[in-house]
Amino acid sequence: MTSVELEQRAERAVRRGELLVALEHFEAYLAQQPDDERVRQRMESVRALLQPSELVSRRRTEPEEPEPGAGSLTDAEQGELHASSGRFDEAARAYAKAVEANPKNELLRERLEELKALAKPAGRADLGSAEKLEKADSGGFPKVAGRSARASEASFAPIPPRKADRPALLNELLDRIRVNRRKT
Repeated sequence: MTSVELEQRAERAVRRGELLVALEHFEAYLAQQPDDERVRQRMESVRALLQPSELVSRRRTEPEEPEPGAGSLTDAEQGELHASSGRFDEAARAYAKAVEANPKNELLRERLEELKALAKPAGRADLGSAEKLEKADSGGFPKVAGRSARASEASFAPIPPRKADRPALLNELLDRIRVNRRKT
């Protein structure tokens, strides 16, 4: 590798925040060009950014440059990108490719089924069977403040005061809850 390439890689590593990698490139550069004071000063300024503990263990485990094609997304990752944008048809197609590549992966198959269901809903909403709301009064406001009949029927008004009979109050509250659950 030429000294120009080493310097460029070192500067790229500095921009990415990979200071140990940058130091290694600067050292390799200085091995080729030991008299370059400018690069030596730059290396010292990068070294000053590191903590002493980072300098002790300078061995890295990750490769210095990504493998060719490592930046590309897998089919499943592409599917998730499409799904997060609401493009469920495209997400399902991407997951179908991922399942073809790895047919034994149960998680991929489950996600594909979820995306297929989202891509093609069961049908149109049945608006005829929907609960009708009361019409707005002449002022433009709904009579029941936009609540449905079910919400209006559910009364959360305080129970009329009686003598301090807590078990009876609790039973009455539970009865109200049971009645409202049966109606829905």
